[in-house]
Amino acid sequence: MNLSKIFILIVILVAIGAAALLINYTKQPSPLTQPIKLPVKEEISVPEEGEKLEAVKMVEIEKIKDEIKTEIEEEIIEYQEESFYSADDFSVILENKEEFKARLIERLKGMVIGVKVSNFEINLNQSKKSAILKCEIKGAMYATNQYNMHFLLGAYHLDLWDDFKSYQPPYGKNLTYEGKIDGVPTKIIFEFPYELSHCHEHVWPK
Repeated sequence: MNLSKIFILIVILVAIGAAALLINYTKQPSPLTQPIKLPVKEEISVPEEGEKLEAVKMVEIEKIKDEIKTEIEEEIIEYQEESFYSADDFSVILENKEEFKARLIERLKGMVIGVKVSNFEINLNQSKKSAILKCEIKGAMYATNQYNMHFLLGAYHLDLWDDFKSYQPPYGKNLTYEGKIDGVPTKIIFEFPYELSHCHEHVWPK
């Protein structure tokens, strides 16, 4: 086999390997789309014995609506996310409160980009069937009163120019997104203590 044929064979093998890696990568669910799984106990009847055995199965907990809001406190961004669930899913959450809260924190930490997240607080609202996650984000301020919102925009593949509007009071001091992310109706509000200007990901005083 001459050198040209060997080179062609190598190129083909590399291309096949790259395609396989791409396929495997796209099959992996992202932190955004991967649902939280929680255990549910169920009884199984045994006809011959006349008894009922208890088994545990894992069920996927899926959001039906999401509302995210950020507020600026100098170098700290106060982050709040309220996620809403069906009655059935919320009953499972109540049975697994601590595990659910831990998974929420784990998912947010794996989602945001290039920032530090701390001081978590999670509350469950039974009347609204929602979970409210609050935390502090540090590392988005790159100069005095100037912020890089890539930590969330990059995770959701959103753009301030294309996807956000300023139609939420107080006008001129916020940017708002309303749409669907992974099929879930989602609202995101970035609030600032000043009238703002922005580019695709950065915000600064007007």
